[in-house]
Amino acid sequence: MLGAAGTVGQRFIQMLEKHPWFEVVALAGSERQVGREYGEVVRWQLGEDPPEYARRMILQQSEPTLECEVVFSALPSDKAAHLESRFAEAGYKVFTNAGGHRMDSDVPLMVPY
Repeated sequence: MLGAAGTVGQRFIQMLEKHPWFEVVALAGSERQVGREYGEVVRWQLGEDPPEYARRMILQQSEPTLECEVVFSALPSDKAAHLESRFAEAGYKVFTNAGGHRMDSDVPLMVPY
């Protein structure tokens, strides 16, 4: 999860907490957050407390060295375009809220109903 401490990242964490197909195994944050527990740095905006598993996770660098196959990105658009491209080029499947590559011919657009 890239941008895990922001509001969109929090929503991703909340939605994936008991998802049958996905397990959150890495949270990534800004340089000032790296190495700290998620529960220590996040200002949770979604009412209830953050999930226990997330509170104890150590925030990692937003670099394509994360041990996972899929990346959910909640990065702001100005940072997303560059970082998400690096993750995609490294072989990660990237799901994003940002619009930087939304209309690229090699990027599938998913519209939930």
